[in-house]
Amino acid sequence: MDHLLMVLVLLWSSGLQAEDKHQPTGSQCESTAKADIVLLVCESRNTTSEDHENIKSFLTQIVNNFNIGPDKVQIGLVQYNGYFPVTEWYLNTPQTKQSLLEAIANLPQGGGDYDYYYYIGRPLSHIQDDLFQPNKGTRSDSQKILILITDGKSQDDVSRPSHHLRDDGIEIYTIGVKNVNEAQLRTIASDPDEIHIFSVIDSSFLLDIVANLTINLCNSANSSEIDEQQQGALWSPAAHCRLLVVISRGRSGHQLLTAAF
Repeated sequence: MDHLLMVLVLLWSSGLQAEDKHQPTGSQCESTAKADIVLLVCESRNTTSEDHENIKSFLTQIVNNFNIGPDKVQIGLVQYNGYFPVTEWYLNTPQTKQSLLEAIANLPQGGGDYDYYYYIGRPLSHIQDDLFQPNKGTRSDSQKILILITDGKSQDDVSRPSHHLRDDGIEIYTIGVKNVNEAQLRTIASDPDEIHIFSVIDSSFLLDIVANLTINLCNSANSSEIDEQQQGALWSPAAHCRLLVVISRGRSGHQLLTAAF
């Protein structure tokens, strides 16, 4: 009995260690999983130069929290000024964290005078057609993630393009700044809302959500690696194994052991 109990406890312990292997430490994601992340920065005519600098600081912190490289995390960026989307760089353009940070530091402000023609659906379609493509750096074995940052209300349909993105396996996060339409954020974002939707009353509070966003993104990136492990084996401790051991004494006085996975 003692030998069997020891074996079960060791299995449970190894499962926990495998699960925790790639978890973020503080605000750092130490995962070795591949992820292709596209940032969609939608700035309206109400975006000030201070707002733009706050967004750049926010993006810098996010990038610093991940391992960047062609066999790790890749990050592309699209800006939208209210009428037409502009691809600032593709997923495979910045090959190092340093080059990516330099690109963010030099990111021009994209806000325009398109208050009545603010379309978010248009850049969503653009990203699917132009960014998440193999010839633009998208990898077949990576987790695909889109992060939308917006301070405006879209005048076009956002439901259909976001639905197409999710159908293609792209996980969508939305971040609203100031007075955004939260119903639109929910329409665009993946489920569940509590993981994929963030909202701040001012751009100066963006840094406050970096830690939670990093944890969620890290877990998203790890999901592709977990899927590969589950496909490669019928059972693996890395597949979030849980073990419940109950020891009781029966009428005969013998110990009864129940194990649940």
